[in-house]
This record gives sequence, C-alpha cells and structure tokens, in this order.
Amino acid sequence: MSWCSASLCVFITTNILPRLTFTSGPVSGKKMVVQATNTGGDLGQNHFDLAMPGGGVGLFNACTNQWGAPPQGWGQQYGGISSRSECDNFPEKLKAGCYWRFDWFQGADNPDVSFKEVTCPKALTDKSQCIRNGQTPT
Repeated sequence: MSWCSASLCVFITTNILPRLTFTSGPVSGKKMVVQATNTGGDLGQNHFDLAMPGGGVGLFNACTNQWGAPPQGWGQQYGGISSRSECDNFPEKLKAGCYWRFDWFQGADNPDVSFKEVTCPKALTDKSQCIRNGQTPT
C-alpha cells in the first residue's frame, strides 16, 4: 500500500464506500472508509489507529498544541474518555466527533477489522487535499 503524506491526520467518514469492515465488538458488521495519510511507528501489523475526538492521543499528542488539551489528552493517553457525557467538556468543534465515537462507533475499543484498498472518495480528498498518485477520486 502506498501512503500519502500531506498531513498527519486520519479523516473518517461513513456510508460512502467500504474500506474497513469491523468484525468484533459492538461495531461488528459496520463499515467505514478511512484515508490513511501516515503510518505510526508504534502500530502493529494491519493495525489502523483511528484518530477521533475523545479516543486518546496515543504516542504522538498533537491535541495539546492544536486544541488546548491537557498534556496527556482528555481521559487516558491510550483509550481516551470513557463516557459520552465527557464530550461536553471538549472544544465546540470537537464535540460532534466525540459524540460520534459513542453513538455510531459505540465506544468500541480497538475492534478487529477486515480491510481492502479502495480509491478514496472525492468527499474525503476535497477535505484532506491528499490524493494518492495514479488515483482519481470518485
């Protein structure tokens, strides 16, 4: 798989084209398209680290500088917050994504996935401005 390195964010959307299919936990059977824009040195093989408000900052905390988060992020550094109501304390621009984590994603914690590479939808590349060489967004 080739990687686009235009940013250090993962943009998440749902119901466009399947890329990840969750195979365990409360999201089993749900599908999601993600745009991989970087790789993480602390990830295992075939491991997707989904960046979402409230999900923890992991090894590379960008939230403190960008959003004024506490030094270890909101909640636990790995795993984030544990309840939807904690999203109410987030900056306004992050609240909807945090609520999504508990509504659509049902607070899942590292569910197993199957995946296949697809061409990124234009809705994603319009936001990220990251297009893989040789691909035309659909």
